[in-house]
Amino acid sequence: MNLKIKAGRIELVIPASNDGKFRFKKRDHNLAFGETFPTRTEPFDKKTYLEWQIGYDVAVKEVRDGGAKTCLDGESFYGANGKEKYPYELSELFFRAMEQDFISKQDGKKLFEEIASYSGLIDEKAITLEDKISITTLNGVSYKETCIRLPTFVFDQTPDGTQIEVAIKQQQYASGVQPMVYFCIPLTSFSNSSMLMGRPSVVGDSLTYIIDKTNAGNIACLMRVFGMASARHKHDIVTIIKVILKRF
Repeated sequence: MNLKIKAGRIELVIPASNDGKFRFKKRDHNLAFGETFPTRTEPFDKKTYLEWQIGYDVAVKEVRDGGAKTCLDGESFYGANGKEKYPYELSELFFRAMEQDFISKQDGKKLFEEIASYSGLIDEKAITLEDKISITTLNGVSYKETCIRLPTFVFDQTPDGTQIEVAIKQQQYASGVQPMVYFCIPLTSFSNSSMLMGRPSVVGDSLTYIIDKTNAGNIACLMRVFGMASARHKHDIVTIIKVILKRF
């Protein structure tokens, strides 16, 4: 995340290629399943959006070892997992939005109180198995086929066409589930989208997403969604907001 403050707005400059937590995808509508595409060979179009697996913290050790940077490296806290961390990425955006007075200190306090009061959590939603069972034969071997239903939550009440998605996924090496939070930005919501529309990207191409007074509520909503994702996330987000409020 390359963050710049210019003329009373926050500019996020994101390379126009798939890398790590940034994945460019295409879908026919906002509730469809998105498919990643090769950005260097396939053109960007109106179906394109960025799926950003946004985070909110980073291990202190990673920053001290030079693997990550945060503007809040003087504000460590202990996460729900007992590890020492710094506020990072989404937390930095929240801090910068308050710094620019897009989010007031009073609103920050209200958000802290609101999230601290949450009782219903997304990861408490049950995984269900479809009742319908069919017989599938592959290579002469017959299987009983059914589907596991993993809920996905979509928040799309934003002023700029973006949306927040929470996908409940099974943990890879442990029992149970975990909520994954994504900030989805349509190509048309980037300020310089016309530069890429209709062509593949090349090395050096980037897209700029602008945060100002009109859409800073998206950042607060991301904090809300993380705060209700699970008990662990709630603990971390409440702690981070408390840490940030001390700066104001």
